[in-house]
Order: sequence, then C-alpha cells, then structure tokens
Amino acid sequence: MTPILLSILLTLILLITTYQDFVSRSIHVALPVIVFIIALVLNYLSLNLTIYDTLYNVLFITINIISLVLYFSIKSKQLTNPIDNAIGIGDIVLFFAITPLFKTTSFILFFIISLLLTLIIHNVINLFKDVKTIPLAGYLAGFLAGFLAINIIIKNVFKINILFNG
Repeated sequence: MTPILLSILLTLILLITTYQDFVSRSIHVALPVIVFIIALVLNYLSLNLTIYDTLYNVLFITINIISLVLYFSIKSKQLTNPIDNAIGIGDIVLFFAITPLFKTTSFILFFIISLLLTLIIHNVINLFKDVKTIPLAGYLAGFLAGFLAINIIIKNVFKINILFNG
C-alpha cells in the first residue's frame, strides 16, 4: 500500500476516533492500535523519519504523564493517579499511537498546539453549553486528520510534505 493510501486510511480512522470520542466520550481500543500500526508503516516508508524519532516522542509523552502524576500528587498531598479522573486512558494511548508520525520537534509543536486549540475550543463551547468532560482524543484525532488531509492535498499539488518532514 502506498503512503498516500495509508495516509487516507489513517485520516478516516482518525475521523472515526473523533466521532466516537465526541459521541460516547470514549474510544474503542482497536482505533489507537490501528493508528499506531499505520503510523509505524508510514514511519518505515518515510525517508526522513526514524525509529529514534518515535522513541524520543514516546519519551516526551512519558515525561508529560509523569509530570501530570507528580502535579496531581503534590496538589492532593498523596500519590494520585490522574488517569480516568483528569485524563482518560484513551487519550494517553492515542498520544503514544501517533508518535511514529513526527520528527520530535514537529511532534512537540503538534502536541502543544493541539492542547492549546482544545482548551480554546472547549472554553468557547462552554460559553454556550456546559460540558464537564473534554474529548481530548477526539480533538487530537480531529486536528491530526485535518493536518493529514491538508498534507495530502499540498503534497500532491505542490509536492511539499508539510507534516512528516519526509
């Protein structure tokens, strides 16, 4: 399967993930697994991505999760597991699933921008409708699907790859 077809398939899976998270506030375990498999294949097919990029991205996510645990533990003055209270396991699994798609600097930038956009959009929605939980995996998957779709168009029309650096 060619990288373009894999990117289209990945975009569809990410859109399904977005829909499912917004509707049920959870995602099926198979979705991030499929995303990870496709991401690994795209990483392998890329000329500029390496397994080291993936490992650095995994390290970045791990540091963020440890920091989250430390923050909530210090805040509550006891060891606290924020998973399923502050962040869902599906969110974390999706974070790891997309790590093969990016060089480390691009991943950090995507991660930060996605979290900021999620916060802004969620706060705007909260102005009109009180929403208690944030479908973080849904937002993240939606943003990535949008970037993939834009990348597919730009790559095929202008021969520039804006997402994968490869």
